Amino acid sequence: MNVVNLFLVVVLVNTSGGQVLQFGQCPEVETMEYFDLVRFLGRWFEIERFPAWFEDKGHCAYKRFQYCNRKVEIEQVFIRDGIRFIIHRNSSYNPGDEAIFDIQPSNIDPVGIPLSVISTDYNNYAILFGCKFNVQMDMKYILAWILSREQSLPPEVLNETRRKLNSIPFANAAYLMPVNHTEYNCNYHWTAHIQSVYKTVDEN
Repeated sequence: MNVVNLFLVVVLVNTSGGQVLQFGQCPEVETMEYFDLVRFLGRWFEIERFPAWFEDKGHCAYKRFQYCNRKVEIEQVFIRDGIRFIIHRNSSYNPGDEAIFDIQPSNIDPVGIPLSVISTDYNNYAILFGCKFNVQMDMKYILAWILSREQSLPPEVLNETRRKLNSIPFANAAYLMPVNHTEYNCNYHWTAHIQSVYKTVDEN
């Protein structure tokens, strides 16, 4: 690695808010077979997750997937410092394709990390995994979530989802952090809606 790349790595690590960064390209992953988008839509509570700069230290977090104008809108909701943040992002998904939500780079996610549904039973749990390779840096950004339709998962189900996530190369379950859903931490005083501003082709 030359001096310029080393400097960029240091800057990136310092500004990524604990984001999981690793050298090398993203692994090939098997997504959910025969994925049914309609059954997947709705609210999913975050049970455990990899660190992500756009929801750092956010409690009572959940994602809501909604089909809107031929796109899937992803609301990412969390509470921090008495404020409920609702981040609005759009993704593209073509029925019949692999279970991958393509995310365009924006002010929320400047990298544009796609989200893959690794496994779900639609009624109880889901595993999301995301990875994006940066050619200039020779580094990959990694995200992952264990989701539930409720604010908790039975221990045996949670352990099984961890095992499935851990089977993905580079997706070490040791990165997982629990999300707090206690009543005290879920109290908020006001709500802030944050709309994604997407980069144009000229800006990339």
